[in-house]
Amino acid sequence: MAALVGLALLGQVACAGFVDCSGPPAEPEVAEAAPQDEAPAAVVADCGMPICGPLGRRLYCIEGYESGHYGGAVNRSSGARGYLQWLPGTARAWGVVIGNRSSEWAAAARIAAQGERFFTSQWVPLQLRLC
Repeated sequence: MAALVGLALLGQVACAGFVDCSGPPAEPEVAEAAPQDEAPAAVVADCGMPICGPLGRRLYCIEGYESGHYGGAVNRSSGARGYLQWLPGTARAWGVVIGNRSSEWAAAARIAAQGERFFTSQWVPLQLRLC
């Protein structure tokens, strides 16, 4: 229960005005088939994202900066991959299926529940106060 309260409090932080953080486009997303070694396509809540509310809007903002909302994004210099640009070791540690939006967002929510300082340490858009 404390984790949920923590998530709710973290969600009160609004996205900066540098990108559209209001949520996905009005048109529903078309789920792509996941490769056989990955989990099924992302589960989408009523808001059109894996997590709704302020935390969902914040993760959507981070995702926009990190991958342009593309699950197959790869940073060739760091090796980071996926919607939220997970480093392989970090993804393993948090049980992330890279390229599965729900998995990536669920792990990011667990990181957010650890506290704002740790959450911010994981993503540059947060460090720059873009989201």
